Amino acid sequence: MVSWEPVLDLIRTEKQDVDVIAASGVLDIATVDRLEKSVGEVLSAGRGVVIDLAGVTLCDSTGLGVLVHLHRRARMAGVGFALRAPRRHVADVLAMTGIDKIITIEPARDSS
Repeated sequence: MVSWEPVLDLIRTEKQDVDVIAASGVLDIATVDRLEKSVGEVLSAGRGVVIDLAGVTLCDSTGLGVLVHLHRRARMAGVGFALRAPRRHVADVLAMTGIDKIITIEPARDSS
């Protein structure tokens, strides 16, 4: 029997007043704590956050809940919060749940 453990890699890049956190892998109950901690550090520093979801292959209801929670924390802190470039199936889930109506979803950007 093969055991599989979800992995979520995060790469944080500081821009002017916003940090971009590029996530890749699985955003689920086993991995959301890493994202919440990383984004929480940025928000605590008073900086805005963009979470680049281009590399996220799966996002379950726990992942969706954490995205909404982080968005609320950013609003309370008075800083920006957005999601960027979700894959089609992740974008579909964001749309089906109405999350795309409350959280800004940015298109993919060139790395330049």
